[in-house]
Amino acid sequence: MKISTFLILAGLLIISFYLLIDVSFYASQVVIENDSSTPTPMVVMPSIDLTQRVNNISVSQGVYHEPQSMEPGKGTVILFGHRTFYGSPFLRLDQIDIGETYFLDWPDIGRVEYKVTDTFVVPASYRISPDQGQKLFLITCHPLGSTRERLIVETDLVNIHSLNTTTVHDNPQSYNALLLIGGFLMGGLTLTYLYPVKEDKKIVLAAVIALTLFLFLSYLFPVHPDFIF
Repeated sequence: MKISTFLILAGLLIISFYLLIDVSFYASQVVIENDSSTPTPMVVMPSIDLTQRVNNISVSQGVYHEPQSMEPGKGTVILFGHRTFYGSPFLRLDQIDIGETYFLDWPDIGRVEYKVTDTFVVPASYRISPDQGQKLFLITCHPLGSTRERLIVETDLVNIHSLNTTTVHDNPQSYNALLLIGGFLMGGLTLTYLYPVKEDKKIVLAAVIALTLFLFLSYLFPVHPDFIF
């Protein structure tokens, strides 16, 4: 086997590993919107098409509630989210404008309305205070693909509304997992067709098919993000 073939196989393996993160995330996440007694908090940001549950376990599971901050209506709320991988919930956080309105649907509290008052960038070493009154802070890495800085969106509490509807449905972005798998397969087949080392084409093709099947299995049986890293 040629060295170039080995490098291609290694590249395919690395790419499939990173795709596994998002495929598993999109396939496993369930979005739940419920009444005020629901056990699942939600963040709803219409301007960037984000409706996602809030967890208190890890940022690798989506939008993460800083445990040292408060619940909505009880003080400062701090939420973290990735811009790349793990579903990239805060991918478009830099597109937010001052004056926009966002919501937190929270157990036993209701739909809490916040209005954006400021956006700013700070060094990665910056530590935000969890004692700033009735505010919501949304925090992610900046710039895109880097952990050098943090982008922070600051919002003020406007009102607390009641919740009176109950719906349960699968993640509406689950189709993204299939798009990622299909893109990997098409790219791999194109690479195999163009690869000039004819005697190794079958090896590359076998690797593409095997890794595609691996990703599809991770779609059917999602791997928890914390088990990947």
